[in-house]
Amino acid sequence: MLLARLVPPQLPALRPAVADARATLTRQVVGLCAVAVVFAVLALLLGPGSVWYGPVKVALLLGGAWWALRNWPAPPPGGREHRRALPGRWYWLGPVPAVVGWAWLAYHSPLAGPSDLSGYRAYDPMVLLAAMLLTFLTASVLEEVFYRLLLQTRLEALLGRWPAITATAPLYAAMHTHRIGAGPVADTVAVVLMFNGGLGLFLGYLWSRYRNVWAIVAVHGAVNSLTLLPLFIG
Repeated sequence: MLLARLVPPQLPALRPAVADARATLTRQVVGLCAVAVVFAVLALLLGPGSVWYGPVKVALLLGGAWWALRNWPAPPPGGREHRRALPGRWYWLGPVPAVVGWAWLAYHSPLAGPSDLSGYRAYDPMVLLAAMLLTFLTASVLEEVFYRLLLQTRLEALLGRWPAITATAPLYAAMHTHRIGAGPVADTVAVVLMFNGGLGLFLGYLWSRYRNVWAIVAVHGAVNSLTLLPLFIG
């Protein structure tokens, strides 16, 4: 996040929504937040490994977003005018130091722990590749579109940059609670907030600074799949 803050140039903060658009944007945000909360609750009830988790996610995040935006239509906040405030080359180059710094910290620094891949070695490589592709589409792409592009951007127009980032991150983290194993509730909440909430803050800040969807999808995809690469090159 420091690299994203220090490497110029970045996009200015999104201008507040005009009065005529605030009411509609507020309804959109309430609808999107309701979808995020319902999905987090259903994911927790379904539990880890449920075959219904993927279909429920796609139905709620895609269908719920479509429902909220269709019922309360409004132009997307900022749009191309805001994006054009950043020179074209920096749209691609600007996020690179932050993404590379994150990758080093997560996978190669002394803070990165060893990966346990024993549970994956029994699977056929083609099955793993198919699972990675499905995860990329339903997690890396779908989650970033819903939580960052749709929800956070609208919150930025209503509340400002940091309130939007800090409001979106816990909603993003909540949907991962079901993946934590059995144990004290306080420990589960702490793990989710530290890992998934921290990742949500980083991705949210990166999105706010550069509006580069490819950068946040790449980071999200790396989180889900990069540790599995040794299974294919080992």
